[in-house]
This record gives sequence, structure tokens and C-alpha cells, in this order.
Amino acid sequence: MGSKTEQRELNNNKNFTEQKDDSKQNSCEVSPISSSTQATSNESDTTVTDCKIYKSKPRLDDSSATQTDDVMTKLSRINGAINRMTKEQLQTKLAEFRLNTCGVKDVLKKRLKNHYKRQKFAQCNRMLSEDEIMKFDFLVVIDYEATCSENNENFVHEIIEFPAVLVNTRTKSISNTFQKFCKPKKNPKLTDFCTKLTGITQQQVDKAKDFAEVFKEFEEWMAIHRLATDFQFAILTDGPWDMSRFLKTQTELSSIPFPHWAKHWINLRKAYTAFYSCGRVNLHQMLDELGMKFEGRPHCGLDDARNIAAIAIKLLQDGCVLRINEHYHDGHISPRKSLSKSSRSNKSQPCQKSKSSETAPIEQEGENIEELLEYIRIQKS
Repeated sequence: MGSKTEQRELNNNKNFTEQKDDSKQNSCEVSPISSSTQATSNESDTTVTDCKIYKSKPRLDDSSATQTDDVMTKLSRINGAINRMTKEQLQTKLAEFRLNTCGVKDVLKKRLKNHYKRQKFAQCNRMLSEDEIMKFDFLVVIDYEATCSENNENFVHEIIEFPAVLVNTRTKSISNTFQKFCKPKKNPKLTDFCTKLTGITQQQVDKAKDFAEVFKEFEEWMAIHRLATDFQFAILTDGPWDMSRFLKTQTELSSIPFPHWAKHWINLRKAYTAFYSCGRVNLHQMLDELGMKFEGRPHCGLDDARNIAAIAIKLLQDGCVLRINEHYHDGHISPRKSLSKSSRSNKSQPCQKSKSSETAPIEQEGENIEELLEYIRIQKS
């Protein structure tokens, strides 16, 4: 009897252990969020379990999910057609979109597929944001040029060129430009590296006004165009450095309060990668993917700003609703949390089917639409 009792206790313990293990396993599984397990914040919904914290993904409505599925289906067919094209057909198609036709066949195929990917996702994002209105009447595109040294990592960068390009978001065109050179104080003599890189000469900065005076002239220029009075505007830059590093450092050196208008801006790279669903890009990559060429001299601040403006205009033409996506506060920059529907990421590159191609037709629908060490590294590249 003792043996039977022991056996029964062993069985009961075994069953209890199995049930406990099952319960523990189940507690680690993600279950639908209920009011008792949901922790809500301003940024996201969070499910708390015994094992992990799971952040729930925002759910698309049926129409959004259908549009995304439709885009992926079309891209799959397009990619299949591109895979069957000859090198000559690929080059013909790329030429139609004024894209680079150089490279081996695999490179050409990737370039063409990226074009269609960018294009189709732009269409999808445009549909998702069709009820949204552009908040800004103008964009002020800024791309500072600053003193620099090739090997000194602790070099203090001073702004020596203050350029700005005014973009009218309604007409999708450049309305006006501003350009002034500034005299540096901390390092008044330009390095050979700086002159070679920017094209700015020692004579130009020697004759220039101090930054404080140029800054005042810039704000007067903004007032002439009734920015922030009659018209809403946003600063737009190619990355975070112009506002958060160069202007911040320069205002401290010049004993000028950091301007309110520079605390929030549009980072073009973020807007581009979000809208076209692509990876990290630089200025020249964006131009190349859009079938555009750099106009002017690289690292001339005004020319850089003009090309940045051209990309912003292209985004507007493709239906992108540009919005503030970065801001500066308390010594650091932070991204804006809400990237809405039209700022999803997707990249694409141009492609169409040449008449001589014998491959299956590629859909034509909508084809006519369209961070300081790192800075030095980028400048060298």
C-alpha cells in the first residue's frame, strides 16, 4: 500500500508540474491586449506579461492593408518582368527615366526595380495622405558651409557661408535665394583643406561681415518675405547637422540666442527614406535615384541648397506631405514621434518597358508621377 500511495503522489506531483509548466509557457505567449494587461502611453500601446513587454503594432484599416497588398503584388509582377529583360532592354528602360545606364546587368536590374519600388510606394503613400494638407506655405532650405580641418577632430567649426533657398510649396518652385559669407573669429585663417573643399577663399571671408550681422540680415530677408507673419514656413536641411551643430555652435560663439525657428526642422533624408521606403541615403544618392544630376559646385552652400530644394520639390510633386520630423532641445536632437501615413519609407528607381522588349509588359500605371566626424567623412566622400 505504501508503494501505491507513493506512486499516486508521484503521479500527482508530475501532473502538477506539467500543469505549472504549461501555465508558465502560456503566460509567455502573446495574447490579444485586454484592458487589464494594457499600459497606455502617449506614444504607444504596450502589453505587459510575466516574460516580456510587447509593443502592439498600429493596425491598418482594411483599405490601407488592401492598398499595401496590391502594391506588393504589382511589384512582384514588375520584378519578374525585369528579371527577364536583356541588358540592352534594361538600359533602354533606364534611359527613358533618365537614370544611369552604366553597370553590369545585375546592377541595372536593381536600379530599375528600385525605381518602381519608389514609384509604387509613393503612389500608395499619396493615397493614404490624400486628405492631409501641407501646413507650410514655404520651405527655407539651408546648407551651411563652415571652417574645417582635415585631421583635427577637436576643431571648432564656424559658419563661413550662410545660404538659403526659399521654396514655394504651392507652386512647387524656388521663389528666392539668400547668400552671405561670414568672417570667422576663432580660426580666421582658412585651412587649405577648407578652401579646397568649399571653394571659399581667404579674401572672401576677410571682406565678409561677422556672423551676427549676417544673421540679422537673414532674419530681415525672412521678414521681407513675410515668413512667420503672413506665411507659415519650415526650415529644411539635408540631415541634422546644420541646425543642431553648426548654427548652435555659431550662436554660442557669437553670443546670439538660438532662434526659435531653428528648433524644429524637416530632415530631408528622413522624409525621403520614409516616403519612398528606402535605406539611408545622401544627397547624391537621392539625386541619382530620382534621375537628377547635381547642378553647380559640390560644397558650395548655395548650390547644395538648390539641389536639396530640387529634391524637396520632387517629393512635393510626388504627393509627399512634408512635416517637421526633428527638433532640438536641451542640448540634443530628437525625432518627431508621429510620422504619418504619407511619410512611410520606400525607395524606388525608374523603369518602363521599351517597345522592342519581348518580355511581359510592365505596368505603366502612375509612371509619370513622381550626423562632426561623420560630417567630415561625408564631405570627403
